[in-house]
Amino acid sequence: MHQRQGWRCAVISVLALLVLHLAPTNLRAQDATAAIAGRVIDEAGQPVAAAVARLLEAHRDGNVHEDGRFIFDGLPAGTYTLIVRRLGYRPATQAVTVGAGERVDVTVRLVVAPVQLTASVVTGTLSERPRDEVLSPTAVVGDAELDRRLQATLGQTLVGQPGVTTQSIGPATARPVIRGLSGDRIVLLEDGQRPGDLSSFSGDHAVAIEPITAKQIEVVRGPMSLLYGSSALGGVVNVIRDEVPSELPDDFHGTVAAQGNSVNRGGALSFTGTNRLGRVAWRGEGSARTAGDVRTPGGTLGNTGMQTFGGSVGAGVVSAEGHFGGAYRFYQNRYGVPGGFLGSHAGGADIEMQRHTTRLEAERHFSDAPLTSTRATAQYTHYYHAELEPSGSIGTEFAQQVAAGELVARHEHAGPFTVGAFGARGQLRNISTGGTLRTPSTRDYQAAGFVVEEIGAGASRIQLGARYDWAHYEPREASTVDVGGERIPVTPRTFGSISGSVGALHTFRPGFRAGLNVSRAYRTPDFNELYSNGPHLAANTFEVGDPRLGVETGLGVDAFVRVTTEGVRAEVAVFRNALDGYIYPSSRGRAELGAQGNRPKLQYTNGDAVLTGADGSLELAVTPRLALHATASSVFGEFTSPLSPIPVITPSDTTFIPASRHPPLLPPVVGRMELRYETPRIFGGSSVRAAAGQSRLGDFETPTAGYAVWGIDAGVRFLRGYRLQTLTLRVDNLFDREYRDHLSRTKDIMPEPGRDVSVVYRVQF
Repeated sequence: MHQRQGWRCAVISVLALLVLHLAPTNLRAQDATAAIAGRVIDEAGQPVAAAVARLLEAHRDGNVHEDGRFIFDGLPAGTYTLIVRRLGYRPATQAVTVGAGERVDVTVRLVVAPVQLTASVVTGTLSERPRDEVLSPTAVVGDAELDRRLQATLGQTLVGQPGVTTQSIGPATARPVIRGLSGDRIVLLEDGQRPGDLSSFSGDHAVAIEPITAKQIEVVRGPMSLLYGSSALGGVVNVIRDEVPSELPDDFHGTVAAQGNSVNRGGALSFTGTNRLGRVAWRGEGSARTAGDVRTPGGTLGNTGMQTFGGSVGAGVVSAEGHFGGAYRFYQNRYGVPGGFLGSHAGGADIEMQRHTTRLEAERHFSDAPLTSTRATAQYTHYYHAELEPSGSIGTEFAQQVAAGELVARHEHAGPFTVGAFGARGQLRNISTGGTLRTPSTRDYQAAGFVVEEIGAGASRIQLGARYDWAHYEPREASTVDVGGERIPVTPRTFGSISGSVGALHTFRPGFRAGLNVSRAYRTPDFNELYSNGPHLAANTFEVGDPRLGVETGLGVDAFVRVTTEGVRAEVAVFRNALDGYIYPSSRGRAELGAQGNRPKLQYTNGDAVLTGADGSLELAVTPRLALHATASSVFGEFTSPLSPIPVITPSDTTFIPASRHPPLLPPVVGRMELRYETPRIFGGSSVRAAAGQSRLGDFETPTAGYAVWGIDAGVRFLRGYRLQTLTLRVDNLFDREYRDHLSRTKDIMPEPGRDVSVVYRVQF
């Protein structure tokens, strides 16, 4: 025990020293005597209050006051990018040049627009850039749309985004599925770093991220997501919060939000606040959420309540030279997983989880060096997860400690490369297991080095990326796994391989772009896929690993067309992912009646598969106040390798049936259409979300019928001083229709939630 704790302390100390070494050394602005003052007005020339002004290069932001005015003083001479945002208006961007000792006055005119075209993106890019210049299909959920889509979980909040569906075993466990890929093929991030939970491990594990306090959620589909890991062929979901402040607020600002839902008698409260003390910016956050059992048209789905609490504190020293700071986050969730499945407890199981995360971060900017910036991040997460029997005793238990560090350097104008980045990431993880789960406790080590370069800055841009990943798994207990009647010893495994991508984006004329990405992904089997050998209580499965599993590699091709004009934003993408050695829970063993508590027996195995499909979105301004929004997604998958027949074992005999040709958890064709009315003060819309029937089934899956579900929303924005207040009313499943989601395991016992009246009240100050 002392050796393990000493190992953890040594790792954390090394990572902290690395961050401290790269922290900015001179945090005093040089010749900071200039000022930029501005006035924000609307199309009629009236002042617009409660907007947020941001000075990009100075890393500063401030509120626009009741008279529409703002000021940034104490600036060094130079050229700055000024961005002004306000709900109900199109964001405005303009360049401002100011000399030493000079004050420049600017006027910013905001235009009312039902289609927002200029949202900036940081995920999957080498620098923050407008959404239409990103080299991958991208979706952004923020501002008013986040209030309209807000649900209790990250997965539910993203329903309706192109390419995105969710899988779940009850409402608390909803996790995003992108283009038919799930698990750690989808990388979930908070401010660019992994949260350190075990949500990719099993469908009953909830994502340890609260969406109500998010500033913006970005979804990057396709190959460019490899910047965040070799396995992320499906995509990346990044929740932006700025926990470690990297910009200096000119005054106190934040949000207070409240949400209520009728379908589960649920409610949530949250606050965020940011301010400064000299050159130190600080941020605080807190949230609480509670919900009861979900009501459906077929009755109440028992044991689906949840109670979550979370919060974070962070501070950073900020200047034009960079920033250095840290943050601590706590998250606790107690939720229920329903019963009623074959072999499960009638009342289901309760799960308690806690997450503690500490992060240090430093970034330096350079004006006269080959590098434009360096950024170092060190993070330590302790995660605990217990699955409780109806008696209250622990049935399955996990504890995980993760220490991770990352160093990234960026440059501009190096030979043929206009912009680029290179870096390294290392991670040490210690997983302890207990209860009836017979997966051995495991320690693993991971390291990666990567480089991404971009060529061209005009009509054509090409992006090249390469990454090498190494992983070593070390089980801490001697055991064997029964694989097809053969006892396979649990032994350490080591993996390593190269992944990479090539992407291109070409502008044919203003507002019309097309892109192509090709990538090679690489995924190692996780510890549970290698070493599991026993029942998993809340998932209601008997899981068997294979210590001999090989790596999974994928060749992904993604092509898209993007149109961005004054009143139209459209993006359509087609893709093909060929997966060699695809790791999935097969049904070798099927349900052994009378054994394993009648639970389905899942054997992790390798197979070859191909997934193809298309997804896209459309935002069309019908009038200056009325807009049409639509998204659609489809994915088709099939195994290409030979599959063995499935034995169905009963006490009297054994029979064999053909194995499914389809990978598990393939979503049906889905789409969403919405007609929206938008003004700065009032807004509303009507939408329909539809899915086709699904008969392309994986093992243990049952077919589902198609459906169409209607919803409406309306809201109002009003000012009290410079505080912008928004009240949003939403009704989901307006006609209380009974329908079943193919990726929900509860579809076999209950339909999806019925009519839900949701209210979100948010104050921004």
